[in-house]
Amino acid sequence: MAEQCVIVTAMLKDKAAEVVKHLSESHWNSSCIVTMKKFQDMCGGPDEASVMLRYLSGCRTAQYLSVNKKDFLEGVKVSLSAGALSSITNLDYDVLHLIWTTEKLQLQLDVTDRRYELLRKSALASLQSGNKKLALNYARELKLVTQSREKCSSLLNRVEEVLSVIADAESTKKVTEAMQIGARAIKENKISVEDVDLCLRDIQESIDSHKEVENALERMPSYVDIEDEDIEEEFKKLELAVGQDAQVPALEKAFNEEGRMASEAADFISDTFSNLKLSDRPAEKPGITQAVSEGDKITKKLEMEAV
Repeated sequence: MAEQCVIVTAMLKDKAAEVVKHLSESHWNSSCIVTMKKFQDMCGGPDEASVMLRYLSGCRTAQYLSVNKKDFLEGVKVSLSAGALSSITNLDYDVLHLIWTTEKLQLQLDVTDRRYELLRKSALASLQSGNKKLALNYARELKLVTQSREKCSSLLNRVEEVLSVIADAESTKKVTEAMQIGARAIKENKISVEDVDLCLRDIQESIDSHKEVENALERMPSYVDIEDEDIEEEFKKLELAVGQDAQVPALEKAFNEEGRMASEAADFISDTFSNLKLSDRPAEKPGITQAVSEGDKITKKLEMEAV
């Protein structure tokens, strides 16, 4: 039993070292905060993460965090240095919320990008098949997806900027200054829980509407927030993409047509010359008659030499 305990402890120690090393590769400070989901992914699952957290907490190198901000958020603060973990501050809870927000926004961006690519392929297929009305509807959807992505990306950049400011302040080991700078950065960027929730709700509604695009395409929807010029620009991009795909077959067809015409012209010229016959009619030009006579003389001379 004692031997098994030693083996398990050694395995936990090695695994903990791997987790800390992995976090150190993306963090420069003496400690970092990660969401519980990310911590579970690094440990290999919820059960493994629970065991790892108990082990690290016993070593005073990690501490569990949780905060209620409309959503129940869980995370872990991990020491990346040999020393013990510093105490939890109010700034740590704000950082946890910001990190959770970045992960959720990044997930929404990934979903939006996949949706955009599917719509683009459908629009190109419709345009290639000659169904411009359907392609135009897809172009409208593409414009909506683009606007949703821009909004989500803008908020993500603002949150990451605040996290960067806090990380830079913490790297100077001035915790009080970091708290003041972090609070000021949040205020200057006008980031609030309501802003984040509103943006995520708008993005989710946009994604839900995209899932029903097949039903919406059966009728002409009204998009009052999109200018006709924007839709026309998106449609021109699709037409340009289709034109580039069709350029090579068109050139091949042109070359084949030119080759066929050249071949027919050569055959016509060959047939014309083969039908021409020289005769001794008086109307023929003296040059031609003389050339024929000279040819006859040369032929007769060759025959005599051969005899």
